[in-house]
Amino acid sequence: MKPALLFLLLATAPLIADELLECDEKGDISFNALAEESSQVVYPPRYEECFNNGTAKLRAGQVDEAITWLLKAIKTNPNSPQPYFNLGIAYESKENIDKAIEAYKDAILQRLDYPRAHNQLAKLLHKRGLIDQAITHFQQASHFDKQLIEPAINAARLLVAQEQFKESLPYFEKAVLARPDDIQLSFEYANTLNTVNETEKALEIYYKLLQKKPNDSGILYNTAYTLKKAGRIKDAMPYYEATLKRNPNHAEAHFSLGLAFLVDGDFKRGWQEYEWRWQRNSQLKPREFSQPLWDGSPLNNKIILLHAEQGLGDTFQFIRYAKVLKEKYKGTIIAAVQRPLQVIIARCCPYIDKVTTLDQIPARFDFHAPLMTLPLILGTEQDTIPTDFPYIIPDKSLVEFWRQQLAKDTNIKIGICWQGNSQYSTPFLRAVVAAKSLAMQKFASLATIPGVTLYSLQRETGVDQLKNKPIDLNLKVFDENFYKQHGRFMDTAAVLKHLDLIITVDTSIAHLAGAIGTPVWIMLPEPGDWRWMLKRADTPWYPNNMRLLRQPGVGDWDGLLEIVAKELQQFVAKKLHNDSEDKSQPLQTSEVAPKPEIRSESSLSLSTLKAELDMVTHKLKNYCKALQAHPASPDNNDFIADIQSIYYLSDLRKNLQQKIILLEG
Repeated sequence: MKPALLFLLLATAPLIADELLECDEKGDISFNALAEESSQVVYPPRYEECFNNGTAKLRAGQVDEAITWLLKAIKTNPNSPQPYFNLGIAYESKENIDKAIEAYKDAILQRLDYPRAHNQLAKLLHKRGLIDQAITHFQQASHFDKQLIEPAINAARLLVAQEQFKESLPYFEKAVLARPDDIQLSFEYANTLNTVNETEKALEIYYKLLQKKPNDSGILYNTAYTLKKAGRIKDAMPYYEATLKRNPNHAEAHFSLGLAFLVDGDFKRGWQEYEWRWQRNSQLKPREFSQPLWDGSPLNNKIILLHAEQGLGDTFQFIRYAKVLKEKYKGTIIAAVQRPLQVIIARCCPYIDKVTTLDQIPARFDFHAPLMTLPLILGTEQDTIPTDFPYIIPDKSLVEFWRQQLAKDTNIKIGICWQGNSQYSTPFLRAVVAAKSLAMQKFASLATIPGVTLYSLQRETGVDQLKNKPIDLNLKVFDENFYKQHGRFMDTAAVLKHLDLIITVDTSIAHLAGAIGTPVWIMLPEPGDWRWMLKRADTPWYPNNMRLLRQPGVGDWDGLLEIVAKELQQFVAKKLHNDSEDKSQPLQTSEVAPKPEIRSESSLSLSTLKAELDMVTHKLKNYCKALQAHPASPDNNDFIADIQSIYYLSDLRKNLQQKIILLEG
């Protein structure tokens, strides 16, 4: 799935004194030139003698004597940068890195635009593991000397290693322009462009590289991967085939080809190739058991171990298969899941007989299966995905508790999540998560819609953004007990039952809401993950309660949020209209509706109606205030939606008033 690994070795040259020492074109020290370059002042012969002797000794390999002479030169003229630089070379040749670093720093202090000193210092800082400082000095060297290419290459590679992909691009560009025939360098540049979703630029470079190396499986694979990423599945296929023809065991190509099949709806070939995920890297390895992998035969009450893999959302999505194995194949189910999911899977999936964690797998069972291999074993196609909802059933006592808590909020309640798990172990996966996450503040436009309350469902990563929450942002945040007291996700699942809608990025909450049956809108980046397929607004994984909303263009969260805001206004208006009809129309059990009975014990109904009247009146006032504060032209869709909401609320208010009069009369 990821592009070929980038080379992170720094471009270094051998430490040869003749190449580094300050001298004229003939190889001799030119005192006048050095003095003229630095300060336009010619110093007395004593400085010249010390400097020249020190440099000559260093060239001859007499390092200790060179250091002595160079220190004398510095004492005579402490403001000249060249003795410090050559002193740094001397210390470096003795592997006295600390003193070399100080010498190069002193050289830079005497002359800030000293590119060679910046470059040498950067190399030593990198050797010391001071990456941020090394990057800074490589950047300075590249800036002050346009002809120096190695510092640009080193800066680019270190920035990539630090996951500062966009920042690395100018340095890659400079290096590639200077070395157009360096295939490896161009390949790294294209990979970085790919990582920041500059797909077309990356493809242009890959195509040029293939003209030079048409049989290179790495370049062929990255071309295929990039075309798939851009949604050009048919164009990608020949490049996958060419890659596998030259390297039949190219695990990344097999796996990425599997994702291409799945995205395109070819589940039969997709699941088969998806099994190559185990061969890709050391991050995901198959678990070895003496018991056999289940082959899809009837279990007849034998014990099968289902073990989770990858992310929490994957477990929420694929745990549905445990229900199939229990009901159709009559198995005894043990599920080994990630530790944060142990409680919710144990308490909210009643078809599973035992739940344990991945680090406490029991020894006794008859068969096993990785959770995401089950679609392959069962031959899952689009129309045979298990859709028996809900397959995660929240705890009843918690559902009732949160019903009472949330009943105090009479607005339409929207749960939101803005960030996925940013703690993955590889830079590539972290970049993928970053691409499908956005800033919490971007939800502010949704909070301004009258009659709406936002609830934060964000946990673990991304919660730091709550510290900078705007004061006027109508966002409810649950306390720490919400996540800890009853087990991870337990209260979240119960709250989801009482929210009108979930609006979230592609994260585990989306799958939990989907499994429970709560209406959920997923905001997808462009391109989206393989499971959401191409250009679909729906998904066969959650066919009845999930809607997919996609970025209009790569990285365009603002454009997507505009779409979401308009859709939410229509959702609110429609819900208010439906609520109005439900509450204003008596239940009809026959063709002629019976007259309502008026009983003296109707005080509870009367108080309920009055509470509803207060709620509707409050919402009606909010809509009216919103229109007064933000008037719009009648041909504006937002304006029309607000007007419709006011009409619905007015009718509902009138009906409630009539019922109250009837009961009080």
